[in-house]
Amino acid sequence: MSSFSDLGLSKPLLEALSHLGYERPTPIQEQAIPALLEGRDVIGQAQTGTGKTAAFGLPMLQYIDAEDPDVQALVLTPTRELCIQVTQALRAYGEKRGIGVVAIFGGAPIRDQAARLKQDAQVVVGTVGRVMDMMGRHHLFLDKVRYVVLDEADEMLDLGFLEDVETILGRAPSGRQTALFSATMPPPIAALAEKRMYEPVTIKVRAATLTIDTVEQFYVEASDRDKPDALTEVIKAERPEQALVFARTKIGVDRLARRLNDAGVRVRALHGDMSQGQRDGVMIAFKGGRERLLIATDVAARGLDITGITHVINYDIPNSPDIYVHRIGRTGRAERTGRAITLITPKQRGDLEAVRKHANTDIVEWSPNGSSPPRQAPPDAQAAPSPEPSTEEREPRQPRRPRHTKPRERQGPRTKLVAGAGRRDGLEPKDLVGAIVDHSKLEGEDVRNVRVLERFSFAEVPADRAEEVVSKLAGAVDYDVEVAKR
Repeated sequence: MSSFSDLGLSKPLLEALSHLGYERPTPIQEQAIPALLEGRDVIGQAQTGTGKTAAFGLPMLQYIDAEDPDVQALVLTPTRELCIQVTQALRAYGEKRGIGVVAIFGGAPIRDQAARLKQDAQVVVGTVGRVMDMMGRHHLFLDKVRYVVLDEADEMLDLGFLEDVETILGRAPSGRQTALFSATMPPPIAALAEKRMYEPVTIKVRAATLTIDTVEQFYVEASDRDKPDALTEVIKAERPEQALVFARTKIGVDRLARRLNDAGVRVRALHGDMSQGQRDGVMIAFKGGRERLLIATDVAARGLDITGITHVINYDIPNSPDIYVHRIGRTGRAERTGRAITLITPKQRGDLEAVRKHANTDIVEWSPNGSSPPRQAPPDAQAAPSPEPSTEEREPRQPRRPRHTKPRERQGPRTKLVAGAGRRDGLEPKDLVGAIVDHSKLEGEDVRNVRVLERFSFAEVPADRAEEVVSKLAGAVDYDVEVAKR
């Protein structure tokens, strides 16, 4: 495999990559970067997690004129979360060149974003709806744009944005360079590429298969009340070089970070309620090895891909065995061994057994002196039934009601909500329904047509309660929930 210096990247970009701890290019980077540096249009068929942000971002940043204040590049994303993630990455890559990267997305004040566009906005990363809005208000002009990237194009199609994407591409100069990245290539996306791209190079790569063969796995059983102390004991006994601790919610991350810091264990927190600047600072410090312990949610930790992590600790056991494998696959890399420790309550023994069976691995009881009993399943695991695997279209389980009452049917128009999390975050239909019911006081029957896709999910609620649901879920769950664009 080649190094980044072999791909033709400039010295400032190579310095930024070295500072961020990037060692070697991924397959999509190795193939896409030279083609984009040659000025070719590129279609990249690649899953999330293959390194495609650097694949399209580095060549773009190399040719941006840092002295020209005009908008020279546009990256379109389907969701706000992806918009923020791409922006953070591009800012880090382009820091040495002094390139201004501005994010524009729904749910934030238009006035603030419009002001940033008037400053050093040489690269704009935006969700489709907000880009359309900014163009309509004459805050964003694309006449000087030389590079356009469509990131996660198939998700734009699923969200109904393809017509708007066509409009945006029609506003950009015909001589621009275009890159399109998509996990799949449904016919409408292929037709868009045929119409809007010039002799594109097509690159197909598969996501690297996560391996956990190099990861020693343990569990610690404790009551909910004792879990913070158990975590503190684990960290002090293990003394990790660098550890990533996963908690389920933003509130849980903050609470746990305070508890550990009060106990004399220095940790940093990372979640979606933090400002972009705060998140940038934490992620760069952790990637650079200046912070040893990081507590994060699954959503916030998406952009963290670091070979030096020695420990992954699941403070909250994931609600999907696939998420467990993905989490602990962040350690034990680059021919090194890693350790994964999962905290469970007595009621979660069955959940841990389901993970063990799904991953076909051993998870043994952790001991503070470093020794462990013979490899075996958790106590009582043999009697614990393994839940059936969930599917995208499974109907969520509805709350049980007394027999003498009838479910309340709510009539009238309904509104579709879109949540910025999906299967890759461990979200299942029952989780989304449960969050809506728990925080908005709707009945389970009020939440219908729930669909969980790879990166986002849908649900329909009564139209007169939609804004209330969105408001109640803000800050209560670690993903954005918005009224879907019609």
